[in-house]
Amino acid sequence: MASANSLVKPQHPQVRALLERGARFLDKGKPANALRAFEEAIAIDPADAGAFCQRGNALADLAQLPAAIASYDRAIVLDPRLAEAHDFKGAALAAAGAFEQALQSVERALLIAPDNFNALNNRANLLREVGRFDESLALFDRVVAREPGMATGHSMRARTLAALSRHAEALHGFEQVLALDPRNVEALCNRGTALNFLDRPQHAIEAFGQALAIDPGHAEILANLGAALTRVGRLDEAESCFRRCLEREPGHVDALQQLASLLSRQRRFDEAGRCHQRVLAIDVNNVVALRGLALALEELGQYRSALVCYDHLLSVAPNNALAHQKRGFLLITRTEHAEALASFDRAKALDPTLEHSAVRLHAAMHLSQWDDFDGQLEAVRRAAEAGNPGAMPFPVLALADDPALQLRCAQIVADSHPRVPAVPLANGYLRHDRIRLGYFSADFHHHATMQLFRETLEAHDRDQFELTAFWFGEDRGDDWRSRARSAFDAFVDVRLTDDAAVAQVAREREIDIAVDLKGYTQNCRFGIFAERAAPIQVSYLGYPGTSGAAAIDYLIADEMLVRPGARGAISEKIAYLPLSYQANATLKPVSRLATRNAVGLPERGFVFCCFNQNYKITPDIFARWMSILRRVDSSVLWLWVNHETARRNLARNAAGLGIDPARIVYAASEPTERHLDRLQLADLFLDTLPCNAHTTASDALRVGLPILTCPGRSFASRVAASLLETLDLRELIADDLAQYEARAVAFAHDPARLAAIRMRLIENRSHSTLFEPREMARKLEAAYAAMYERHHAGDAPEDIHIVA
Repeated sequence: MASANSLVKPQHPQVRALLERGARFLDKGKPANALRAFEEAIAIDPADAGAFCQRGNALADLAQLPAAIASYDRAIVLDPRLAEAHDFKGAALAAAGAFEQALQSVERALLIAPDNFNALNNRANLLREVGRFDESLALFDRVVAREPGMATGHSMRARTLAALSRHAEALHGFEQVLALDPRNVEALCNRGTALNFLDRPQHAIEAFGQALAIDPGHAEILANLGAALTRVGRLDEAESCFRRCLEREPGHVDALQQLASLLSRQRRFDEAGRCHQRVLAIDVNNVVALRGLALALEELGQYRSALVCYDHLLSVAPNNALAHQKRGFLLITRTEHAEALASFDRAKALDPTLEHSAVRLHAAMHLSQWDDFDGQLEAVRRAAEAGNPGAMPFPVLALADDPALQLRCAQIVADSHPRVPAVPLANGYLRHDRIRLGYFSADFHHHATMQLFRETLEAHDRDQFELTAFWFGEDRGDDWRSRARSAFDAFVDVRLTDDAAVAQVAREREIDIAVDLKGYTQNCRFGIFAERAAPIQVSYLGYPGTSGAAAIDYLIADEMLVRPGARGAISEKIAYLPLSYQANATLKPVSRLATRNAVGLPERGFVFCCFNQNYKITPDIFARWMSILRRVDSSVLWLWVNHETARRNLARNAAGLGIDPARIVYAASEPTERHLDRLQLADLFLDTLPCNAHTTASDALRVGLPILTCPGRSFASRVAASLLETLDLRELIADDLAQYEARAVAFAHDPARLAAIRMRLIENRSHSTLFEPREMARKLEAAYAAMYERHHAGDAPEDIHIVA
């Protein structure tokens, strides 16, 4: 900002000569030589203010800023009205980062010499530095009016307009700079940035390209070009730009962070994490890098390390509301629900606009913490009405028997994905000799879905169907995954492949029917289906409800699950299977080694049980259970609850309803075989509402344990009824909760009747197709074939009814 050409004419001729000599050295870029000349002048005349001022200029050029400022101060003491000394001191203070002091110094210069152009320009720049953009702009208007050919004046004026978000005017300003100086790299770069802000990324790319043609290795331009290319989806070129930038400037934080974002978008989380780590090596407290690394680690399944990142971030930025919220979501994944609640509440206190009502209530339900349940549920409804993504669909399944609400929550998630234009699938592919099925899941390991579905997969007719798995889950290395893998013709690992690329892989394989086994459950990849992986896309088994998405053509269900009154709350066409839609493993002998005493049950008395996860236990259903215990002497309720906090809350609620908490017996987790063994010790399984027992219902029926259910209106509330209807056990299906309670009490008081039901269950179970995977495979294949025929006939998806 300073100029070496303003000289104070000294009185002493020798001093004058030395100052002129020093000024020439400054002009030639030799400040050390200039400094020697100025100091010789001062030695001759220690009272010459101009000599001290020039000495300050030389020291400033040598980056000796404290010494330069002291020299200017000495000049000002000798001549308080020496405007140049005040102005140049301001420039030195600005270079030292003391912008407010610099501004005061420059303003003193202008009080002495209002027409001092250099001081006017410096003041305009300093006002911009301290964020007083409107005042800065007014001064830059004066600067360019006085010097219309001064490219830097136009440039700083345009940059100030950009800071004011007046990007169209800023663009015009940068173009004025380029009219004066067509090869001005900074102006070309800034022009590109302005075009980006004006949503003209293609023109921005051209501007950055012009700048790079002049300076091919300019790190900042490469970073900006990479950002613009990312914006238009030219990711390979963008990555190349970021990497070229980092070759030139390895510590370029913005390029590292943008490259990390691009890599994460492509699900290259390991590489993205390394980029964030490079940023943290430069700045260990960089909040953006800490958050990005946490997200990458979470996607890689390294939850503990991700939590460490969030904890570090919050030690640096304790009031970062979004980080508290993200930490809460991570803690849910780790089943640390109490701590998750604390994180959610802290996030909400810091930023009331953050929305996570559904998942917060879901966490509270895991703890059987029902404080203001109705109020919290109402907050979920308001979030859904507002279209807020915080109204997550999966938690709502267990909170409200409301098909319309469940549909709305699902639609919010579906709508959050880009509406991808129909890729060349409108007419599908030519007919294949075998229909090509693609099953998409994270759960090809020991998981409830595989417990139900593995044998059905193995029973598919491989002469008629070709099976491909698309896997994006954790590598647990268990026998279940090995066996699941062997059920497919091809097993494709897409964990680190982005959604669009996965869909492209499916299209290249000409998958005819893509089956989503996840829905909106943990580790779902709905974006694959939004990208249209196959001409026909189907939801089955993993998520008991609608996707709310136009991208999913069919939902596989049965007549019990979707009653006519709820049909309007299902976005898909329905493939109705005969009897139950639910796949199951074959019946196998179950040991009878468990004893009541060994599992903590009383030797005598009636045992009600529920082995559903306790987040499905609502205050209403629990109140019914306590009423049942009150009406059945010597009875107990046997629950599967692992969390000690949840057990304490259940005990407190039982006591509040007049029931001795000792009448609730808690079961811990056990391997499947031991669990099925102990399950036979119960007398009656009491189902939950609005989310039924699903896999747990099959477990109960598998061992001959009657399950009493009360179906609601939603898919998730009718699964147990579907299973019981298939086994012709309608007396175990209550019309409402009053009848549910009455029947539970009646069964407990009439052991002969219940024993007869149990015998019928065991008899019907052995004759039913419910536990015959081959029969389920044939039903599914009939549904797939019907979908396939409609598609190749050119017919739009429509409800399909498969006949037994």
